[in-house]
Amino acid sequence: MPSRLTPLSSYRIAVIVFFSLSFQLLGSLAKCHAEDEGISASEAGLDFFEKKIRPVLVEHCYECHSADSKIVRGGLLVDSAEAFRKGGDSGESVVPGKPGEGTLLDALKHETFEMPPKQKLPEQVISDFETWIAMGAPDPRKATLKTAAKKMGMDLETGRQFWSFKPLQKVALPKVQFTDWPQSKIDQFILAKQEEQGLRPGADAGDLTLLRRLYFDLTGLPPSVEQVQAFQSNQSDARWAEVIDELLASKNFGEHWGRYWLDLARYSESTGGGRSLLYRESWRYRNYVIDSFNGDKPYDTFILEQIAGDLLEAEEYKQRQQQIVATAFLALGPHNYENQDKEQLRMDIVDEQIDTTGRVFLGMTIGCARCHDHKFDPIPTSDYYALAGIFRSTNSLVDGNVSRWVSTPLPQSQEQTDFIRAHESNLAETNQALRKLQARMTQLKVGLPAILVDTDQATLVGEWTESQSVKGYVGENYRHSSDLTSSATYDIPVQPGLYEVQLSYTPASNRTRKAKVTVQHAEGEKEFLINQQLTPSEDGTFHSLGEFEVQELLTVQVRPTEMSPTIIDAVRLISKSDLNGELAEKLQKELAEANVELTALQAKLKKLEANAPEKPPLAVSVEEMEKAEDYFVCIRGNVHNLGEPVKRGFLSVIQSSETAPLPADASGRLEFANWIASPENPLTARVFVNRVWHSLFGVGLVRTVDNFGVPGETPSHPELLDFLANEFIENGWSMKKLIRQIVLTRTYQLDSTLSSVSGQDPENRYLTHQNRKRLRAESIHDSLLSMSGELDPTPAGNSMRPGTRSEYGYKFDFGKRAVYLPVFRNRLPDLFTVFDFPDPNLSQGRRTSSTVSPQSLFLMNSEFVHIRSEETAKRVLAIEGDVPQRIEWLILTTLNRYPTSDEQRLFGDFLGEDPESLEAWSQVCQVLFGSLDFRFVD
Repeated sequence: MPSRLTPLSSYRIAVIVFFSLSFQLLGSLAKCHAEDEGISASEAGLDFFEKKIRPVLVEHCYECHSADSKIVRGGLLVDSAEAFRKGGDSGESVVPGKPGEGTLLDALKHETFEMPPKQKLPEQVISDFETWIAMGAPDPRKATLKTAAKKMGMDLETGRQFWSFKPLQKVALPKVQFTDWPQSKIDQFILAKQEEQGLRPGADAGDLTLLRRLYFDLTGLPPSVEQVQAFQSNQSDARWAEVIDELLASKNFGEHWGRYWLDLARYSESTGGGRSLLYRESWRYRNYVIDSFNGDKPYDTFILEQIAGDLLEAEEYKQRQQQIVATAFLALGPHNYENQDKEQLRMDIVDEQIDTTGRVFLGMTIGCARCHDHKFDPIPTSDYYALAGIFRSTNSLVDGNVSRWVSTPLPQSQEQTDFIRAHESNLAETNQALRKLQARMTQLKVGLPAILVDTDQATLVGEWTESQSVKGYVGENYRHSSDLTSSATYDIPVQPGLYEVQLSYTPASNRTRKAKVTVQHAEGEKEFLINQQLTPSEDGTFHSLGEFEVQELLTVQVRPTEMSPTIIDAVRLISKSDLNGELAEKLQKELAEANVELTALQAKLKKLEANAPEKPPLAVSVEEMEKAEDYFVCIRGNVHNLGEPVKRGFLSVIQSSETAPLPADASGRLEFANWIASPENPLTARVFVNRVWHSLFGVGLVRTVDNFGVPGETPSHPELLDFLANEFIENGWSMKKLIRQIVLTRTYQLDSTLSSVSGQDPENRYLTHQNRKRLRAESIHDSLLSMSGELDPTPAGNSMRPGTRSEYGYKFDFGKRAVYLPVFRNRLPDLFTVFDFPDPNLSQGRRTSSTVSPQSLFLMNSEFVHIRSEETAKRVLAIEGDVPQRIEWLILTTLNRYPTSDEQRLFGDFLGEDPESLEAWSQVCQVLFGSLDFRFVD
């Protein structure tokens, strides 16, 4: 453990203050951008309202407190934001941001008024309302006039004229005046818009600024000193294209861009809800996503595999494995598997699948139509339940007291499959031979003759119940009784002689420990108390009562003595009189030979078990239900209140008259996936290229990246959006080609500094300059490890620590890239929490980018940062050179640029007293890690 940093001297503090102030101008730009990024926070709040609050209001409150109510009780309306906050006769019902004020929560808790009056709502629902109020009570609803009830949403014909539902348009390149500026067709669209507004593009970014930008945007990692120097030594005209191609080919590309997708897929390794179970195999989906980006899997194939991979054809087993793993996209949502209302749980999972699929691939909030027609978009409730029929015909749930998700064994190579089959066959044959030999040895031990009497030959008194539950019984079944007045009597006529008497029963933990057994023989009567929880000594089936002389009749009687079940099965008599002379010698010889064979078979079985092949690995997945069925509209979203049936189908606003009906013998999931991935779908390509644009510029052409519906924003460059979508499709849905096409534009390569002209476009809607972006939490984590020399570049498999039973209190290991750290719904690394890692419960295409004091405090006080600072300092001290050379290396490493003369002077003065001090260099490293230039990309 490294030593804690000592308190800084006033001079050292001055150094830190200097560097903090030196970056404030750039920090102000970042703040503007962070405020713009705040849109995502409001989107999350509205999503919470639509999923958690509105359905409860509709089901439990609208009857008495809406504009359509015959009598509005208490003067309170809850069907519009304004009326809800205003409250009723008793005052304000909701005070945004202040759960302790207002009348609503007390009423829901039945502490004042009892609302709803019939039954108190579940505690979780009340907790949701408290959370919603604390979020500021986001509510998109407008006032509703009681005299003019307006139909929800937008009708289909009007909806088809809305920009995002119109077919993709083939657009011509616009003409521009400043013809020397564009480097690409994309630049031409951007410049044309600027010229319409009387704007001109700003300056191009400097080489090192652009190099750092490319490295972080394409790989999430900074360039090393060696990579910076190699770039500077390359003076060819194609050097930028070469750098871009190298970064796109790097495995770091998929690790970085795959994390974008995992945000959308609400990826996690725990279920959330209830006791929060662990998705132990979810890492396979994470690695599938990373591999898909690295392999430039066509986006349409990527879609098909995640929605219906289990239904696709495969050329070989590895492809089949990927297809099955991909369907975890549908399964990895936040679910409370402890919910005892299994029909509600099933529908909640379906709802989450519909909502996530709609947001991720279509940019649509389809889940809002669960309880009513969509308030804004042309999505009637019938469309929602048409999709619900598809997902209800998909098996995502294994029922149980605590239900589980579906886990599918992954297919293996033919060689491995043949090996497993051969091993299983050999194992079965060996076990069968062993059982036969053991049965034969039993007969040899018994000798001849033997008499067997089953329960059907016994005289039964009282109630004896037949059963086959516990295996190991003789004949067709056994019987049990807990009736203390019952009895079972076996009267067995025999030839006079000596007999061993054996009683059979099937043992179990719930059996009696005092079964009373009486044996009447030639010399009298003997009683036994048998513990039937113990396994019988003879082959696990028979218990020996001893040897008895018998004249003509032997009687064995069994009685219960306590309320635990007493078992009766068979009685066996083994004659001991004939076991003499030649017969005894013959039996002993055969038994010795059988023992030799037994030893050999047991050795073979042990070897087979030791060399057993591993069981095929499991994957979180989904599968088809045995029977596909249409579903019903759930009145107000209540799964226990079914309305009219709805045929399975897709969104009506996008369907054409030629859409074929779904097959009766399949869920329709494959057809749904093909419908989404079709080039004819107007949303799919638009949504994805906008996501890529957002990732590279910090802002999408459509700023509401997850919402292309009416509540979302319209595109700033609609022609460019359609141009990119068409190009994307024509280029085979290649994700890498799309990214390469954008980063090679002059628009992307602009400097992020505001100019006098770009100041006329304060929101940078017309892209007169590049946007300054704060590093994502993962890039901060990976950069610190990279700079300290501790980053392990190898990919990871299951990175959850072995033996982990719960996410609570989990201690994270560090060394691999952040994408490989476990993501739990109730536990994240501190660095992730501080630097705006997205909530794994939600699908989010746009992260919040906040600027708050805990971030600076974390970089000052975190032990994780202290260790990285000290390890980086050790690397600095290992460099052969003077202080200026070491400072140059350090700033090239951390900020990817050369130090200014002021930086050289200030750091040199600070280190002057002891230039070999590990503590001093550690403090310099920490100052750089805490600077805005480290946290932001220009």
